Amino acid sequence: MTALWEQTPTFVGVAVGALLSFTLSTLADRARWRRDVGIRWDPQRMTVYAEYAFAVREMYQIVLAVATRHGYGQGPPRPVASDVDAAIAEAEADRAARFEAVLLVGKPQTVAAARRWHQALWHLECFACGRLTGQVEWDAAMREFGQSRAEYYRAARRELGIEGGLPRTSTPAWKAVLAQRAAQPVGPAVAGDATQGARSVSGDGP
Repeated sequence: MTALWEQTPTFVGVAVGALLSFTLSTLADRARWRRDVGIRWDPQRMTVYAEYAFAVREMYQIVLAVATRHGYGQGPPRPVASDVDAAIAEAEADRAARFEAVLLVGKPQTVAAARRWHQALWHLECFACGRLTGQVEWDAAMREFGQSRAEYYRAARRELGIEGGLPRTSTPAWKAVLAQRAAQPVGPAVAGDATQGARSVSGDGP
């Protein structure tokens, strides 16, 4: 009995070691499973996030084209479908369908960022449809849209494990100049000066 009692610490040590080995093995297997699941879902998530972003961009282009007719934005009015309401409704339906996929595979932070982005788009739509007015308010809504877009891309990149921040968007100087010129009305005198200048350059002028 004494010999058995003396071996008790050894038995306890073996039992503790076996339990610890089992626990570590279980945790490692669980971590491996989670990693494998993440690797398996990452390509699908990337596709879903990209398709959602494209759908939001398509609707944004339509909304912006309609808004320029009300004097918002830069440059001349952009071409838009004859049936504006139908074009916006079709784009919104496609965006909503893409968002359902984001809800299925996205993590909460990415889903929340996606929701803020299309809510900002809805804000712009209110100006395009005449439910809201005001240049200052429009400019603020545009900033909100740009910020929510950046937040969405940051959340998606972070979830996919893509290192580095999102590069800042900038408008080339030449594009800003063209937009500014297009926004200025061309009167008869200006047009005449431009024609006269063209003739002088070509050698047809006096």
